[in-house]
Amino acid sequence: MIKSYQKNQIQIIELNRPKVNAIDDSLISSLNIELDKIERNDSIKGLILTGQSGVFSAGLDIVSLYNKDKKYMENFWLMFSSLLLRIYRYPKLVFSAISGHSPAGGTVISIMTDYRIMSKGNYVIGLNEVAVGLSMPIGIGRVFQSLLGERIAEKMTLTGKLVNPEEAESIGLIDEVVESDNLLNHSIETMNKWLKLPFNKQIQSKLSLRKEVIDLMVDTVKKENDNFINAWFSDECRMTMKKIINKLSKK
Repeated sequence: MIKSYQKNQIQIIELNRPKVNAIDDSLISSLNIELDKIERNDSIKGLILTGQSGVFSAGLDIVSLYNKDKKYMENFWLMFSSLLLRIYRYPKLVFSAISGHSPAGGTVISIMTDYRIMSKGNYVIGLNEVAVGLSMPIGIGRVFQSLLGERIAEKMTLTGKLVNPEEAESIGLIDEVVESDNLLNHSIETMNKWLKLPFNKQIQSKLSLRKEVIDLMVDTVKKENDNFINAWFSDECRMTMKKIINKLSKK
């Protein structure tokens, strides 16, 4: 599911779930186990999330999740939303080295991190949940707005627009675009520069700046879980997902 290794003060986690790092409960569990280890290791000050070349994450694994029942999906969404909150308030520096395509859930994971660097190439990134029949959760929406500004975030959310790396950088969705063969090295170099500053004050400042959104995400867990379940099992969403699954099966 993942590959993880340490380089001095930095831990690298590479998502490695065939074929496109689609998110299911096993991937979430693997990430949480690794995050537990990193959090307990005082020698690690920073974490870089990445994927194999060409893809960061394709988002939720609708193929495996489509036929799951309501109880299963309630537990799954709670797991996923808890992971997002954990990354957003993680007591280490967290970067995304976005190695390729990163729509929907892949974008959601990346915007919870502290800095986003994306590979140059014919890739797309963005929140296209509305195209599947899902709505934007409140907390995720607030993070999205903080990066893009209210109007751009609103337009991208309502249209489900996906953008290339250069446009993503221009609107603030990511911070840098680099050549793919330099993605990880550049991410490590950039994090090492950040780590020259007082670490504890960095983390305190991050949590202070994010406190309002963190509190909002905590307070709306039940409401957002209900909203997700209602949307997931709606006729509109089921029909759209079925079309996507049928299309994928022909590839």
